[in-house]
Amino acid sequence: MAFILLLVVCTSCRQSDIRTVEIKVPEMKNKTCAQIVANAVGRQAGVQPDKIDVDFAKRIVIVRYDSLVIARKNIEFAIAEAGFQANEVPAKAEAVKALPPECK
Repeated sequence: MAFILLLVVCTSCRQSDIRTVEIKVPEMKNKTCAQIVANAVGRQAGVQPDKIDVDFAKRIVIVRYDSLVIARKNIEFAIAEAGFQANEVPAKAEAVKALPPECK
């Protein structure tokens, strides 16, 4: 009986919670910057690297991710650590200095 109860409880547990978020990246102004942002986001656990859409004309990045693995705020912090403001999270000053000239 305990085994059946355990089986019912475990099969009803959520395995993933796929979400989509749109993040504003005001300083992302060209393909080079967009690639830096996409690479930073794509390295994060829980992010679906093939589901990252970057629009540098609108200066946004759209990301599909598993919220049971990574939080939206962590994605914003990854972008900030790459040298770009992400929504209200400011870019890391050291990372901004390391950006190529076309992204400054």
